[in-house]
Amino acid sequence: MHNRLNILLLVILSLTVVLGACSKRPRSTADVPRNLSSAYTITVAPFTQPVNASQLIMGRIPENQGRIPDDMLTALDMRLRHVLTTQTSRQYKFISQRTLPKNATAFHSSEQPQALPLWVAYGKKQGAQLLLIPQVLDWHEREGSKAGVTQSAHVRVEFFLLRVDAGNIMDRSVFEEQQVGLTENLLNVGSFLKRKGQWVTAEELTVDGISKAVKDLGL
Repeated sequence: MHNRLNILLLVILSLTVVLGACSKRPRSTADVPRNLSSAYTITVAPFTQPVNASQLIMGRIPENQGRIPDDMLTALDMRLRHVLTTQTSRQYKFISQRTLPKNATAFHSSEQPQALPLWVAYGKKQGAQLLLIPQVLDWHEREGSKAGVTQSAHVRVEFFLLRVDAGNIMDRSVFEEQQVGLTENLLNVGSFLKRKGQWVTAEELTVDGISKAVKDLGL
């Protein structure tokens, strides 16, 4: 038993060294960090969850979509504000849920994404140069505790950076993860160590997605 534990620890250490070395050099030009001009003030929309295709900017609704509680959307807005104001050094204008256009969350009988023109009109109404639109596509909460679970957390969140005057999407960041144990996938050793071997909540997974979006979008 002692020998098996030593072998497992050696494997973890080796993977940490290898993954750390790999992460230091970009695999392609798409991995090179981009920086958005600091001249832009970014207007930040509150989190929403599209529940039918017509509410999408692009993409599709996941099968067996998990719905996020309304109060958790508000919690994610606070998380997003914290990350943006502590991890970046640009100006933001944060918009409350009350100002959301009703059409952005209303049901329409269409199987195609139709929301982009609505968000463009919304951005113009807010006087926005760039509009950051965060959306929760799938939400499954952890069942259990940080020590052990019967079902791990699983989220898919997307972030769109909209250039309002041109009416187009400048960039997009997608984050999807269902946490798995170390023994199920040794390639996740970095995340395993970062999370101190604990099972995290869907909200905590989403914070990782927000941090990824900051890098992806050059904020």
